[in-house]
Amino acid sequence: MHIIIVGGGGVGYEVARNLSEKNQDVVVIEKNELKARRFNESLDVMVIEDNGANAAVLEKANIKKADMMIAVTQVDEVNIIACMLAKQYDVPITICRIRNSGYAEDTSVLTPKQLGIDIVINPERVAAMEISKMLHFPDASEVEYFNHGKVMMLGVIVGAEADITDVPLHKLPLNSECIVVGISDPDGKFIVPGGNDVIRPGDKIYLLGKTRTLKDISSLLHHEKTRVNQVTILGGGKIGLQVARLLEESKQSFNVKLIERDVERCGELCRQLDKTLVLQGDATEIAMLQEEDTASADAVIAATGDDRTNIVSALLARQFGVKKIICEVMKPQYVPVYSALGIDSTINPRLLAAAQIVRLTRREEVVALSILQDEKAEIVEIVLPDTARVVNKKIASLNLPHGMIIGSIVRQGEVIIPGGNTKLMPGDHLIIFAIPKVSVILDRYFAPAGGKEDREYLRNKLIHLEKD
Repeated sequence: MHIIIVGGGGVGYEVARNLSEKNQDVVVIEKNELKARRFNESLDVMVIEDNGANAAVLEKANIKKADMMIAVTQVDEVNIIACMLAKQYDVPITICRIRNSGYAEDTSVLTPKQLGIDIVINPERVAAMEISKMLHFPDASEVEYFNHGKVMMLGVIVGAEADITDVPLHKLPLNSECIVVGISDPDGKFIVPGGNDVIRPGDKIYLLGKTRTLKDISSLLHHEKTRVNQVTILGGGKIGLQVARLLEESKQSFNVKLIERDVERCGELCRQLDKTLVLQGDATEIAMLQEEDTASADAVIAATGDDRTNIVSALLARQFGVKKIICEVMKPQYVPVYSALGIDSTINPRLLAAAQIVRLTRREEVVALSILQDEKAEIVEIVLPDTARVVNKKIASLNLPHGMIIGSIVRQGEVIIPGGNTKLMPGDHLIIFAIPKVSVILDRYFAPAGGKEDREYLRNKLIHLEKD
């Protein structure tokens, strides 16, 4: 596919890196010299140092043959104009990053479709929704749902007393409705395990299975069953505001405090929030946190927009004894720092946005795609086409590469945890766990036979995605 990315910031870089690793033909348009140089020095992509909201510049990027336009600059208006221009060149799919909700709603004077936008991406909104999921399931450091909530993936740290340690996986007393699909040790080594692999205390394991089963997994892991009621949000930016709104709208009762340094921003937050207590102060000041009784919080969310501030705030929350700490990560290189400090729940808005975008570029019939926080693996939900090479074959006969596992199958609404003798059927929803180096060859197994990525194919794919 020929893909044009307008905007070389964090989201643009994550998308370009991911797509270039999957051998897509990528052109990046970025007018900032330093950002453009970063792409030239580290990625195998074409870079045009110019304004992407300009028809002449887009023609330099070969817009007439583009299959997809991804506009992810920090400026909504630039992104919108780039997508409008792309539609004039008959680009099948346009993806637009929009932070101002006034542009993104179907009730706006001009809807996204009228502006030439097929798919709207809001990284802050997606990050807030991920944080909300973690608060509703506090025992886990990562939570993902598939097939409309029927299947759940949990990332959980295993305690020393857990019954599942030091036992080969094939001997584990796990419910037949879930499976261990990944193990990451404290040093960061990651594997997609086989039956003879062993879980050690302190390992982070990834469980995939029926949602109703995994919701009651705490007893097996010897985790104390926790429930979050008191929540303190540090930072009143777009993510902090969105989280507070989601918690106000939740059926579960939350008592929420939001601490923001800027006085004017506090006034804006007070006008936009109904039930949240908004406080003006510095999230890194011990006296402030003591005064606001942070020790009584069940969960603290550090989302100030600055990694170093988030790290300091999270460490202070740890000192106060807060059990659930969730941190926004702006730069992926800080993820190991959080892990070393024992903070295992992190959210990277750029990575989340990249996962949303990348699934649209896949030849397989991808319904959902998630990238783990540490980028060690992808979880992909695929609808199995009737012409795929694996149809009507048993899993044991597929010779799937090491590092790829079919964790769950949803067939006619029923969730199946497959074994080697399970036969794959047309229309199955497969939830596949794969490390990056093998995820790039998923189409060898699960894509339609003789599938062609022409413009009509992409338009049809977009129609199916909108219906889903």
